[in-house]
Amino acid sequence: MVTKIRSAARAHLYISEWMEHRGLSDDQIGNRLGVGRTSVWRWRTQQHRLNPEKIAALAEALDVEPQELWRPPARRSVDALLRDAPDELHETAVDIVERLLKRA
Repeated sequence: MVTKIRSAARAHLYISEWMEHRGLSDDQIGNRLGVGRTSVWRWRTQQHRLNPEKIAALAEALDVEPQELWRPPARRSVDALLRDAPDELHETAVDIVERLLKRA
């Protein structure tokens, strides 16, 4: 059965999950961003549509890459894990992932 996605449907952001994972409250994120806790609550509960700048600011406040907000904390991206890795380690990791995918 094919499910039709509404044209106004929004992508789910895992803001609450990342905040919990980092042990941060609405107040703490609000202080980092210079906004009130009510604003953070609205973003977290997705009662307010976020623009790319706000998503980037939230990601920085949570110490994650912006694209990670679309994944729960348990599903971290390989790119995020290797963000600060030296080139040699990055290439080794890519080689391992490619080999694993060939086995699948």
